[in-house]
Formats: sequence, structure tokens, C-alpha cells
Amino acid sequence: MKRRQFLGAIVGGVAAACLPSAELSAQGFEDARDVYAALRGRPDLRLAIGGGDIFVVFADGSSALDRSRVAAWIQRSAVAVSTYFGRFPVERVGLLVIAGEGDHVGPATAYGIESSAMRVHVGAAASDAKFMNDWVLVHEMVHLALPNVPRRSEWLLEGNATYVEPIARAQAGQITPQAVWRWAVEDMSKGQPGPDDQGLDHTHTWGRTYWGGAMFWLLAEIAIYEKSAGRYRLQDALRAINRASGGNTKFWEVEQVLAAGDASVRLDVMTTLYNEMKDRPVHVDLDHALQRLGISEVDGEIRFDDGAPLAALRRSITASPH
Repeated sequence: MKRRQFLGAIVGGVAAACLPSAELSAQGFEDARDVYAALRGRPDLRLAIGGGDIFVVFADGSSALDRSRVAAWIQRSAVAVSTYFGRFPVERVGLLVIAGEGDHVGPATAYGIESSAMRVHVGAAASDAKFMNDWVLVHEMVHLALPNVPRRSEWLLEGNATYVEPIARAQAGQITPQAVWRWAVEDMSKGQPGPDDQGLDHTHTWGRTYWGGAMFWLLAEIAIYEKSAGRYRLQDALRAINRASGGNTKFWEVEQVLAAGDASVRLDVMTTLYNEMKDRPVHVDLDHALQRLGISEVDGEIRFDDGAPLAALRRSITASPH
């Protein structure tokens, strides 16, 4: 299955009372209430990473999964997100691991209803390579960092996770910068508006939600860097939003989210960009943006031009913050 063909979304609902363990293991956990009920039990594993605690529950008692391999995968994903945000995005999160057939990783979902929580499906035959190359859990962990927003603006959150996930992995040394920008070169154009587009807040297609949202954050990245004369990055704004909100258990209006980020970089870049793109189709000159960053694809190979106007920004985006 191609990357990002399936992605988890924030799901609303009301938590229910605990269910018997046998009943928990027999269901698919499609309902958020069932996920929260499962996570109320004693955790099978606790991981302390980046100042946050991850309480892991294996829905099937882990009989079909190698716990040590799963724990290493969770830790690797959490390190990537902690690297980008300067800490793990929330103080504690419950993670429900659901074993299945095959070698897949995912789908997964992040929740912020009564507390931060996630669920992820893992195939019993998933290989070490599958865990090493996984992006799904990192994507969902990025969702923990920002507050929930009105459903019409779900693109803001999904686009953010789509944009940040590969960058976080690169900053942690888990993938190359070329891998990060390959996805921009080959996939980001899927977020351009179509003939009937009415703006990001009103056009809820897959492409606009994930890749249209990612383009918004790329434009914000460039604008913050240019308007601050290189003093600030989008990463600074996103860290500030995370600190101010406390993460995905809060509900904020979009304007509040972007104002918090703008204030941290002493600009109004994101608010202005949102007002431009929320209610009308805006075609982004993506080729020009990538050219300015010094990114191109030649014969299937991602190449960098260090003489490009924004080459320094490109290098800084994927560099380790340390």
C-alpha cells in the first residue's frame, strides 16, 4: 500500500465504562470509547521518552507480537517527535497496540477526548525493516502536539502531521533529507485545488486535507524564515503552540492556534496565510517554491542546489536541532 493511502483522523466521542478483558480482545476498537476503556487497565509497558510517559496496552495480551520489537519501534517513533518538538508533545499518552494478520503497520488513530490516546494495528508478521521504515506512528504522535480544531479545518492538523512527520524523522537521523523532499516533489501537488474547490475550510477531499494542508505549512515555513530574516523557523512556532495549548486534549479555534504561533515568531504570517486560503482556491507555485529551496528530481534522484536562495532554510529544516 502506498504511503499515506490510509491515515488516522481525530475521532470524537464519549468515553464508556470499562469492558471485560475478553470482550476487549474480541473487538476491533473502531469506537473511541472502546479504546479508552482498554487503556484504563494496567499497562503492559511504560516508556519514558522526552519528558513524556507512554503507557502501552497490548489488546491481545501480546501473544502474537514480539514486545521487545514493538517497544523499540514505539521508542524510535517517540524520539523523532521529541526531537522536533524539543520534548514529547504531551506528559502522558495511552497507546493501544492491536495485533492482526499480515506484515502491515497501521492504520492508526490519535484521540484527545478525555486524555491523549492512540491505537495502532500491527501485523504479527511485521518485519524489522517494516518497523524501521514506518511513518504511521510518527504521524499520529505529531497529532498529539496541537490542540483540536473545528472539523471543517481538519486539514490544519492532518496537513501538519503530513508535513512534520518526515522532517522529525530526518532530524532524529532516521531518514535522509532526500527522503523528506522526495515526498514533497512527488506527492505535494496532490493538494492543489481542483475545478470546484472552495478553499481549505470547505473542500474536504483526501488530497486537499493532507497535501493541501501540508502545502499550507510549507508556505508558512518559507514565509516565517524570510520575514524574520532567518531568525525563526516554523519549528519555533509549532513548539510554542504545543507549549501554550498542552497538546491535543484542548480544543481551540484555528485563529487561536495560528495567533499563538505567530506571536512566538513576532509575525502574522500564519494568520494571513489562513485568511488567504481558507475560503477560496489558491494554486501554489510549488515548483517555484521547491526551486528556491534548491530541490529537484533528476532521473528519479532527489538533488540539492546549495546555491539556491533558500538553500540554508532547506538544510536547517532537516538538520538536528542539537
